[in-house]
Amino acid sequence: MTRRQYPAWLRRKRRGAADRDDMEALAIALAAGDRAGIRAVLHAHAVLIVDSGGLIPRSAGPIDGRVVASAGLAALMTPETSVVTTSINSVPGLVLVRGDTVVAAVTAESRSGLLTSVWVVCNPEKLRHWNRGPRL
Repeated sequence: MTRRQYPAWLRRKRRGAADRDDMEALAIALAAGDRAGIRAVLHAHAVLIVDSGGLIPRSAGPIDGRVVASAGLAALMTPETSVVTTSINSVPGLVLVRGDTVVAAVTAESRSGLLTSVWVVCNPEKLRHWNRGPRL
């Protein structure tokens, strides 16, 4: 009997991706505006990468460290922003919504139950397909 081998594209997407519980904990902390809660789900050496499409000049490079990364994530939230957990590229993720418009998509990698790398896409060109009618 041979062991089933999953296709390479499927193996890559699962490796290192944060699980749904980690992303839900981040969603709860973001929705509550709880910076301590955001820091609690991040690894001490977490990296935040923001793709703003040039709209946020300060996001030119990765942001290193739990404290600075948590502040960067908290800055994305406004009183009108809601957080929805969803699947992004076959891995658990978050979508930040203001009104009827998706303003950010968030995915992460985790290790030992803490998020080590967090990617935030705020680039309107890359979020266009999220804003084309019924979603989520």
